[in-house]
Amino acid sequence: MINAEPHLEVVDTAQTKDELLSKAFDLQPDVIVATPGLTVSGKLPLFTPVYGQQSSLLVMISQKMESFQESILLDADGASLLQSTSSLTSGKLLGVKYELMNKLRALVKGCTQPVSFKPKHQGVEVFRLNDAVDSVSDTKPLCVVVLGASTGGSTALEYVLRDLVVQQPTVILVAIHMPEKFTKRLAKRLQKLTKWQVEEGRKGMQLEANTVIIAPGGQDMFIRRNALKPELLTLDLVPATSPVLESPSVDTLMQSAAYCAGDRVLGIIMTGMGQDGTKGAQEIRNMGGVIIAQNAETSSIFGMAKSAIENGVVNGVVALGQIHSMISRFAAERHLSHALQSELSR
Repeated sequence: MINAEPHLEVVDTAQTKDELLSKAFDLQPDVIVATPGLTVSGKLPLFTPVYGQQSSLLVMISQKMESFQESILLDADGASLLQSTSSLTSGKLLGVKYELMNKLRALVKGCTQPVSFKPKHQGVEVFRLNDAVDSVSDTKPLCVVVLGASTGGSTALEYVLRDLVVQQPTVILVAIHMPEKFTKRLAKRLQKLTKWQVEEGRKGMQLEANTVIIAPGGQDMFIRRNALKPELLTLDLVPATSPVLESPSVDTLMQSAAYCAGDRVLGIIMTGMGQDGTKGAQEIRNMGGVIIAQNAETSSIFGMAKSAIENGVVNGVVALGQIHSMISRFAAERHLSHALQSELSR
């Protein structure tokens, strides 16, 4: 029912109380729809110690709603957000759908910044959302840099990050062909070389400025965009389907970045064997982003970059020593990406 709505998306489901809490903390959904049995004794989960003022709304659904009148989320007028239904039989399902969808549409309207609201029932802290559909944030959109590499990539990445300075909000996502556990070691090693926050990617992780995120070995990492908050980008992970020597997949990460961030994406294909990254680079260009490739002279193996160049999906070819300055320039001038594309093509 919810996924059928054009402006609503189910980001995940939960079968147990522990799973509900874990996914709620990781994904930070705007609204949680649950039966009282999935909460603690039918009470509202206390997300505020973790979320602070970013708590989610909770909609309760129950065949015996009258048993939980003191724990049902209230709106500003004190009325329950979902009225009780004696039975969720097929004959009443359409009525339940109609009421639930109306309530969800009202809740997610705008869906930008929650504000606290004190309900009449003591001991239950709930939140409602601001109506700010047309509001424009002063915060500049996040620039997304996607870097793909294979053989020789860890050394090249160290060189790029060591002196990297970016003035605008930027996140760097890295897919480098490495087995499980090696990517975690790489993240720890890089953290000692840079002031950027370096982490291995996690499911549900929100993309934030001044962060370098390494795709975990054995898994493909990709970006998700919140349908209600287009500027909110999070990560998802799935078991790698590519051959061991070609995972984590550069193509998967680049393609998702292109779909979610469009012309705010700078893709960089560096040293490495094979053709991984060529398809992803094409998607980034199709969506208005910029692609650069490391040149043969500074590459340990000129395979991935060569494939992208020969397939005509790069805007320019640069030496390893120029990549950090290209990142800084793209982040500062991404609103002039078309001019940058033309310059790189010359």
